[in-house]
Amino acid sequence: MSRTIRREDNRFLTALLKLIPSEVVAVYLFVLGILPPEPIPHLVVAGLLVALTPLYLRFTMGVRSAAQLAISCISMLIWIYALGQGPVRFLRPPWYEPWYGSAALAIWTLIPPMFLYRENGDGNGH
Repeated sequence: MSRTIRREDNRFLTALLKLIPSEVVAVYLFVLGILPPEPIPHLVVAGLLVALTPLYLRFTMGVRSAAQLAISCISMLIWIYALGQGPVRFLRPPWYEPWYGSAALAIWTLIPPMFLYRENGDGNGH
């Protein structure tokens, strides 16, 4: 499945799935298992993967929409925060509570597809 959201993607769920940088999230989860328990390596890896997200999507998955690439980067940041691992594990209240990440991920999952889906069609598949 191509990651570019197109007019024929008349299903909200299809658009939603194309916005989740799942391969980058998987790499992030793998790398977390081999990093030392210090904040700097976690920050570097998280930052690097956020920066690589649009490059991966553009050159590997064929995504050309600047809006979709930007939203995917923000999605990666939200996923990092929601997972509560990596650099986030070093944050203390009030900067992080597990429910913050869950709420952010749930809300963010609903918002971007509405705008990109609307931008690429009228929401009714027409």
